[in-house]
Amino acid sequence: MIEARLKKARRLLDLHKGLQRLEEERITGLRSRQAELAALQEELCGSLNTDEGPQGLFVPVIVRRLKSLSEESVRVAEELERRSRALSVLASRTKCAERLSRTYEQRHARARAEKELLDVIERITRPEGASLP
Repeated sequence: MIEARLKKARRLLDLHKGLQRLEEERITGLRSRQAELAALQEELCGSLNTDEGPQGLFVPVIVRRLKSLSEESVRVAEELERRSRALSVLASRTKCAERLSRTYEQRHARARAEKELLDVIERITRPEGASLP
């Protein structure tokens, strides 16, 4: 019974670790996208600030692009915040699963040690000449 619980606790721990790893990968992707957006915005602002400057037809296009990048940047920041909170929840669940797994491992080890001790005691107390029917 303890062994079955130990297996379930290990599966639960593996599941939570996998979910946590996926969430960390998503956060990494969002952070890289955030950096890309910031670089694009900086590049576009830089092109507007040059002495030559863009021609009159390109200014509205650049402004629209900056606006859309800004909106996307806000969406990415919100998603990043949401994912960070989810990661925090997953991390606490993973810690709980680790403690549960460790508890069942200790119980399993204790039960195995008790069984081995009982086997040793039985071998010692059993008469040498006794045969089983």
